[in-house]
Amino acid sequence: MHRNQLKKFPFFKLLPDEEIQGLLDSFKATTYPAGKLLFMEGDPGESFSLVLSGEIEIVKALGSPEERVLAVVEAGDYLGEMSLLNPEGQRSASARARTPVQLMEMTRTDFEALVRKHPRLAFEFTREMSARLRSSENATIRDLQAKNRQLAQAYQELKAAQEQLVEQEKLAHELEIARQIQASLLPKQLPAIPGWQVSVYWQPARAVGGDFYDFIVYPDGLIGMVIADVSGKGVPAALVMATTRSVFRASAERLVAPGAVLERVNELLCTDMPPNMFVTCLYILLDPASGAMEFANAGHNLPCLCSPEEVVEPRATGMPLGLLPGMHYEQGQARLTLDDTLLMYSDGLTESHSPDREMFGVGRLRACLSDARTAPARDQAGRFIPYLLAELAAFTGPEWEQEDDVTLLSLETAR
Repeated sequence: MHRNQLKKFPFFKLLPDEEIQGLLDSFKATTYPAGKLLFMEGDPGESFSLVLSGEIEIVKALGSPEERVLAVVEAGDYLGEMSLLNPEGQRSASARARTPVQLMEMTRTDFEALVRKHPRLAFEFTREMSARLRSSENATIRDLQAKNRQLAQAYQELKAAQEQLVEQEKLAHELEIARQIQASLLPKQLPAIPGWQVSVYWQPARAVGGDFYDFIVYPDGLIGMVIADVSGKGVPAALVMATTRSVFRASAERLVAPGAVLERVNELLCTDMPPNMFVTCLYILLDPASGAMEFANAGHNLPCLCSPEEVVEPRATGMPLGLLPGMHYEQGQARLTLDDTLLMYSDGLTESHSPDREMFGVGRLRACLSDARTAPARDQAGRFIPYLLAELAAFTGPEWEQEDDVTLLSLETAR
C-alpha cells in the first residue's frame, strides 16, 4: 500500500508524511470473497480496517427474522473503530462482504498506539462514530416506524377479518333460521293413501333452495301431488319458492283440474316474478281407488312411470310458470296399476356431474329405475329413492359438492 492511498482517507490527512509512511507497516492486506462473514455482532473488536475495494454490508440481528442492513461500506471508507473506541470493546453489528473486498487491517494494539500519539485522530474517529450512531439510530427509528405502520395495518386487517367473521356467523345463523322456515313450508307428514306408499327426498344445494313439493288432499278422496323447481339457487330462489307454494296451494284448492291450476298460478306469478326467473312445475291428480292420473306440466322434468316391463315418461306440454301470461297447459292421463311406481324429480338429480364432468342424465336415470325393478329389495316398499340416491353417490364420488337442489317423490303400491 502506498502512502498516497492512505492519504485518501480523510482522517489520515491530519498526519505528516513521515507519520503516514510509518503507519504503512502497521497495516496488513487481506482479501475476502463475496458472502464472507468478516465478524459477528457481539464479537470482541480486535482490528480496524480500511476498505480499498468492494462493498461490505453492516447487518443488525444477522440470521434472525429481524435482520436488516444498516449501511454499506464502500471503497475509501473504514470500519471497526466503534468496537475499538467503545469501552465494552464488542462489535455493535455484523459485517458481511457483499462483493469481493480488499482490506488493509490494523490490530487493536497499533490502533490504540496511533490515537494516543495523535489525540486529534481520536477526536475525528469519535465524531465520525457519533455520526454513524445517529445514522444507525435514525435507521432504527425509521424501521420501527415502518413496523408500527405494518402492525397498525395488520391490526386493521385483523379487525376487519373479525368483523367479517362475525357477519358470516350472523349470516350462517340467519340462513339456518331461513332453512327451518323453508322446511316448515313443506308437508310435515306424508299423506296416508290406502294401498299406496309415498316417499320423498328434499335436499337444497345451499342452506335454502328453490325446490319444493306438496300434497293437496281433496274431500272426494283425490290426491294432488306437485313438485316444482325455481330457477337459480339460494335465498332468491327460496323467496320465490315460498310465494309459488302459497299461490299454488290457494289455486289448487279452488280449481282441482291440473291444467286449470297451472294456468291460474302462471297468471298470478307473472305480475310479480323477478326478472330472469321462472318456475318449472309438475302437477299430478291421483284417484287412489283406480290408480287413474291426470297431470299437467309447466316445463318440468317428465315423470317416470315404472312398470314391471318398462319405464315410460308421460308427456304434457306447457311453458314454465311466471314467464308469459295467457299460457295454456295441456292435460294428460295415465294409470298406475299393481307393481307400478311413479317417480317425480327435479333436475338437480339428472344434472349432477361425476368427477370427470360427465352428467348423470335422463338415460342413466331410466337405467337405474329399470335396475331398481329387479333389485334384491324389489319387494320392499319405498325402495326406489334410496336406490337412486345410492347410485347418485356412486356416480358423483365422495368429494362431490352438490350443484343444485335435489327433490324426489315416488308413489308405488304398498307392500
